[in-house]
Amino acid sequence: MELYRLSGNKSGGVCINCRHNTAGRNCHYCKPGYFRDLTKSVTHRKACKACNCHPVGSLSRSCNQSSGQCICKDGVTGLTCNQCSKGYQQSRSPLHPCIPKCPKCRAAPKRLTQKKYCRREYAVEVQVTRRESVDGWSKYQLIVLAIYKRDTGIRLRRGEQSLWISGKRTACKCPKIRVGRKYLILGQNDTNNISRPGIVFGTRTVVLEWNDEDLEKIMRFSKKEKKGQCPARRRF
Repeated sequence: MELYRLSGNKSGGVCINCRHNTAGRNCHYCKPGYFRDLTKSVTHRKACKACNCHPVGSLSRSCNQSSGQCICKDGVTGLTCNQCSKGYQQSRSPLHPCIPKCPKCRAAPKRLTQKKYCRREYAVEVQVTRRESVDGWSKYQLIVLAIYKRDTGIRLRRGEQSLWISGKRTACKCPKIRVGRKYLILGQNDTNNISRPGIVFGTRTVVLEWNDEDLEKIMRFSKKEKKGQCPARRRF
């Protein structure tokens, strides 16, 4: 205010109580959350327009002061970050609202084959009892009802176990797991994660909804495997 007095009350002061969503020493720009409409004078009551950044698709409520472009999350586009970019699809996650389009789900085959059985290190029948989200992962609580196959070194036993599925897989429903249902899980190299004890769903894990008819298949496949009648191991 001293500068204002020295100028004869003409200049050098700082404006207070800026109007129409403006800010700054001279109320000469828009406050956060608004951007300039350059077709109007800064003194116009509509000189500053609301950014209207999407609460889920954007990283903040502020936008570019000139263009009004909001700061979008990965895979999100649009002036207000309200739509998915090309090659992405909407998910149910507020952290990752747009994810790459889901490829064909190979983790949930429709039927059990001799190849799939032989090329996995374990085969277990489980029932899902609970689901929770932990650091971007879906953690399913399982009851292992039966172990049909378990190679040396596999850390699985009857009783309670955990199944970890990444947020990306969960969003793509690959696989689609429902609480209360029974499943047959077969896997390889997915039970040795110290930070996530149990089964960590990987590229070699497959899950099928349990069917009592599969038990006969499993017994037949197991006998063939013990007789050395499995196909040569290779990537499925």
